[in-house]
Amino acid sequence: MIRPEPEPAGFWEAKVCGPNTTFHPGHVVEFRGERPQTALPHNTEDIVVGGRPRRIAVLSADGFRQALARAAAFSPQAVFGGHLRFDRDKAYVPAGAPCGSLACQTIDAASFKLFDQPYRDEHKLRAELEVAGHVLHLGVAAKALKQAFEKEGLAAAQALAPKAGRAQVRLGLARPFKEHLDQCYLQVNGLHAL
Repeated sequence: MIRPEPEPAGFWEAKVCGPNTTFHPGHVVEFRGERPQTALPHNTEDIVVGGRPRRIAVLSADGFRQALARAAAFSPQAVFGGHLRFDRDKAYVPAGAPCGSLACQTIDAASFKLFDQPYRDEHKLRAELEVAGHVLHLGVAAKALKQAFEKEGLAAAQALAPKAGRAQVRLGLARPFKEHLDQCYLQVNGLHAL
């Protein structure tokens, strides 16, 4: 897996992310890319896009499921190995660890739970997920889920999650932040029905 970025550790503007734009799950995008000098573990997947990225195809539903099936090889155990640390209901990889930063896990969709967690003066969308035998409460960075939660509340985010069958949870490591400069916390980057 790779993480195409407009600049090192950067995020794309909303106008190029979504179903009728360049970047969206199932879109095949062509671009020139270079590996930036970002820190591990993110450097294993960071690619800075040079020039103008171009959407060249959109996978069919079956093609998208096949791509997700191939991605199943990138399990948390395969990607993070022995670097994944558990701290109560959170998990992290030490900053600088020589491992990947993007993984996925196939789950029973009915076991995926979203909830609202009050945090300081805010409300945060969290997901309950079992990883390597540990029940975790992970931050949700997945665009569609997060936007639905912020605009219309928890029920709107829950309505987007698959209810039955198998699903693939896309997992990523957040970059270190002020309170935890030496830790990259595990978060939910996406959720797809299989």
